[in-house]
Amino acid sequence: MAGEVTKAKEETQDTWITTKVKADLLTTNGVPGSDIKVETNRGVVSLSSDAAITESQKEQAVAIARRIKGVQAVSSAGLKAE
Repeated sequence: MAGEVTKAKEETQDTWITTKVKADLLTTNGVPGSDIKVETNRGVVSLSSDAAITESQKEQAVAIARRIKGVQAVSSAGLKAE
């Protein structure tokens, strides 16, 4: 039962992280937040996009995600920089 509680807490934390990262991306000037997909699994945030973004935008998106409490790591492999 304790494992289920831990899993539920992780899922809640991951959902919160995803929501917070997405909100911060959407409200940051110069970052195409609506084009960036955010997924979180056990505190590891994965950023991806079908649209090409600049290297600067990619770096800014990663920095935004890293600032969020609870984020263990950020993967930007899915972001296609121009």
